[in-house]
Amino acid sequence: MFLGLPTFSQTFTNNDYAKIGKYGISQSEYFRTKNQIEQNIRDQFGQQIDLVPLASFIEEQAKTSLIEKYSIIQFFDELNLIIPQNYIETELSRNEAFQIDGVFDQEAFKNYLINFNLSKEQLIRDYSSDLKLNLSVALLDSLVNIFDSTLDQYLDLLTEQRTIRFVTLDSSNVISDYQPEDVELIENYNSNKSNFLVPEKISFNLVSIDKNDLELTASNDELAEAYNLYLDSIPEGEKRISHVMIIRDNYESDEIFNNKISSVEKAFGTTEFSEIVKTFSDDDGTIEIEGDLGFTDGQVFPDEFELEIAKLNEGDISEKITFENNVHFLKVTEVNQAQIETFEEKSGELLDEILDIKFEDLILNVQNSISGSAIALEQIEEQFKTSATLIPLVSKGSTGFNSNEEEIIFGVNLNTWSDPLNINRNNFQIVQPISKEEESIKDYELVKDEINQTLLEANKLSILERVYASEEDIMLEDDFLKDKFSIDNFKVEEFQNINRTTSLLSNDLVNIVFSQPNTGKISKELINNKLFIYDVIERSPGDPSSVSEEDRASIISQSRSSQLQYLFNTLRTEYGLDSKYSENELIVNQTS
Repeated sequence: MFLGLPTFSQTFTNNDYAKIGKYGISQSEYFRTKNQIEQNIRDQFGQQIDLVPLASFIEEQAKTSLIEKYSIIQFFDELNLIIPQNYIETELSRNEAFQIDGVFDQEAFKNYLINFNLSKEQLIRDYSSDLKLNLSVALLDSLVNIFDSTLDQYLDLLTEQRTIRFVTLDSSNVISDYQPEDVELIENYNSNKSNFLVPEKISFNLVSIDKNDLELTASNDELAEAYNLYLDSIPEGEKRISHVMIIRDNYESDEIFNNKISSVEKAFGTTEFSEIVKTFSDDDGTIEIEGDLGFTDGQVFPDEFELEIAKLNEGDISEKITFENNVHFLKVTEVNQAQIETFEEKSGELLDEILDIKFEDLILNVQNSISGSAIALEQIEEQFKTSATLIPLVSKGSTGFNSNEEEIIFGVNLNTWSDPLNINRNNFQIVQPISKEEESIKDYELVKDEINQTLLEANKLSILERVYASEEDIMLEDDFLKDKFSIDNFKVEEFQNINRTTSLLSNDLVNIVFSQPNTGKISKELINNKLFIYDVIERSPGDPSSVSEEDRASIISQSRSSQLQYLFNTLRTEYGLDSKYSENELIVNQTS
């Protein structure tokens, strides 16, 4: 019964924020998705976290979430499943955003549509997509299963125990008398000069211009003019409308239909409007609320309605209005005049607006008259009632400005002023580069020791690689390894009866140890410049009965989640919606 009018329509701009294949994404849906991601970040890292540096990440996550959502919805649609509109409307009417004191409120509903520039159809589309998502996830979840036999096999592996003997070696364990010669150092330097790059650096005067320091004022005439503009902008008061609706499709013939209309017209002189609604109206959604459609400011209902409403005063009833083959009679039940603030009440807000405008004009004036000029620093300081800060030589990434602003700063000629930077409502900044150091390569003598250390480390790693590649028999004993290889300061260790969940080994080593099918065989693995030599001495079978019911339930839940995620990823790959995402640049630019 939204706004009481089944044929309700309104002229809206095309406000789809984006499209994913054949699906339109409204601003409301996009921002709900984005807000949820922001809230998740706050829940994880604290409510005070600054989300500005994460803006690009959040937008990318919102895009990914929507793509995943509509991959699942496309699966639902391809099953040719239909959600009845009356079911959607019923569920939507229960949304807290449209309720006051637990009851659906037409005014709240209308305001939501206006705030998000949504039509009723677009809102139903958005809500329908959420219902489809929930139903699809429930359907897919019902298809996911983990059988007891599979679970027991997994628990067998999980609880299996092994006793291992091992040693972990890295470059610090290698003994080497290798010392690079000068020719090797120079050759490495010439071959890897990009490793010794000194980025461009700049030193600049930084001037911060604060609105509060500029003593901006507004004259009485300016305030009076602003107040007059405020009065001109006040809309006409809202009118609350009730209606009687006669639906043509409910009648077998035009004669019966017209007779019903005549009966309504005759009743107006003798019967209360609320009783006429109960007796004659075909709009089931508004009969119980006396035909109430809510308020209009002249832009809510179709033009055919608004033209008639404009002629009516409180208590007036319109002539019959034919719209989409149906007939309506409208009554103005209440007029809600706009609240007009007095000059004294409004003047503070108007003053702030005028000062904001003047500050914006100042920023534009700085860009037009100062940016690119070589005006003396002293003149800038005097004009803007501020003092400059000298920023010593810094490279990109350490100026305190974002990357786009850094490009501006580093592109400005020496001793000239930049465009306004870091602009917000109350301040902005301009900079004047005073010295630059061009990009260069560090001198060989300055990096000689660094190169020497790099070559020494590489030599030690090559020795470890030779140990790894050696096919000679190995004994996992300290003295044997010391005598056989140029290594020291290590210890061969033994862990008894460990399982896959042990915290004594890293995950990658656990995977290696428990993937080894043999016992009594010394094996080697080179991982991240570390040599892992190990021997599985003993294997003990797993015991699924040793796993608690709580852990078993958790494993089942995790398994279902993993399988469900696999299904989602498969749908996303199948439909390829990642390459079919496009944003409405006009809407994006308006909301960014």
